[in-house]
Order: sequence, then structure tokens, then C-alpha cells
Amino acid sequence: MILTCRPRAMLFDLDGTLADTVPSLHKAVLGALRYVGLPDITPEMTRSYVGNGAMMLLARAVSRVMDPDPALLESSLLKKAREGFNRTYASCLDCREQVYPGVPETLSYLKKSGILLAVLSNKPDVFVRPVLEKAGLLDYFVFTLGGDVLKKKKPDPEPFYYVCSEMKVVPGDCVMVGDSSNDVLGARRSGMTSIGLTYGYNRGRPIADSLPDYVFDDFALIGELVSGFDQGFY
Repeated sequence: MILTCRPRAMLFDLDGTLADTVPSLHKAVLGALRYVGLPDITPEMTRSYVGNGAMMLLARAVSRVMDPDPALLESSLLKKAREGFNRTYASCLDCREQVYPGVPETLSYLKKSGILLAVLSNKPDVFVRPVLEKAGLLDYFVFTLGGDVLKKKKPDPEPFYYVCSEMKVVPGDCVMVGDSSNDVLGARRSGMTSIGLTYGYNRGRPIADSLPDYVFDDFALIGELVSGFDQGFY
């Protein structure tokens, strides 16, 4: 869905889109594993496991596979690991120095242009706003939604519709910006335009394989796309 006019709202993923949060996530995963007496994993493994919420991240870390047994997600072991994750993550939420180049400047431009900005993440909701605040990004957004507020998370369209409802916009007037297939697929299912970023976490797969409407390797290009409408280039 190629843009034919400037969007009314833009939704952004957080981890791997606005900031490289793997360093703090990795510390939290190590805290979870040690809490339940399991060996550490590498930062590279954590990076590859990110993208489907905290419980799936932990299930992958515990099992060391990308598609863990669904029963593990409901196990007492994983619930205990989540306790360790939450305790550790709460103490290391500071990704200010890992905000990607061009993010603050682009968000500032978009906000001043009158576009409503929101964060739609699969990260536990309790951590979304603290991460954004410590990254110096929270004030750009009118709404945020984490992955455990609703019954379903990305790529299901439910959270996309929910954010639209809260901002009083329709999906066709929105753009979803993210680094993973969850963002692109969810945007497509909900009727939004999608922008896929090449530098984030997509479990080792090129974001272009998910067929987003736009593929950018620089966050600043989002601002250039919008400014094209403002200057009458389209």
C-alpha cells in the first residue's frame, strides 16, 4: 500500500526500531536463567530470540530453540524465569546511548508536522514507557501499548485496531514502522501501510522478505518520505 497522501498517524515498534535494547534485554535474560539455575546464553542468541514478547523470549532462551514446545510457555519453570527477568530488567532499563541515529530528529519533525505518533510493542507494557523515558523519546508519543495488555499481540491485527481506536484514526490513514515480520504482517492484516527497517531484529531474515511497502536502512528516510508530501513532490 504505497502512500498517496501524508499519514494522520504513525505507529512504531520499539526494540530494534527506535533503539538497540538487546544489551539490557540480555542482562534481563541472564538474570532469568540464573534465577532458575540454567546456564547463560550469548548476546547473539538473545538478539535472535527477540520479537514475540517476553515469555517467548524466555522460552527460547530456556530451550535454546526458536520454536519451543508450547507447554513450556505455561510451565512453572517459565513463570519463575519471568520473575527473574522482571527483577533484573527493572534495574537496567537505560537504552539512551543505544537510540538509533536519526530517531529523535525524525520523531521531532513528524510530531511538529501534526502526525500522531504511537508505540506498538510486544514488550511487556510495564516496561514500554520506562524504556522510552530513559531513552529520551517518551514525549514524542501520544499513546503506547505493550504486548500483554490485550489477549493477542503482533502480528494479530487486534493491537493495531486498538491503537487506532485510542487515537481516533482509521488504519488506512496510518503507517506502521518496524524491524520485524510481525510489524509488516500486522500492518498488512489491519490495512496499514508498512515501513520495514533493515537494521533491527528479525531473527536473521531480511525484512524485505516480508514484503513491506517501503524498506529503509536509515530511520531519517521516514522523515524524508513525509516531507515529500509537505513539499508537494507526490
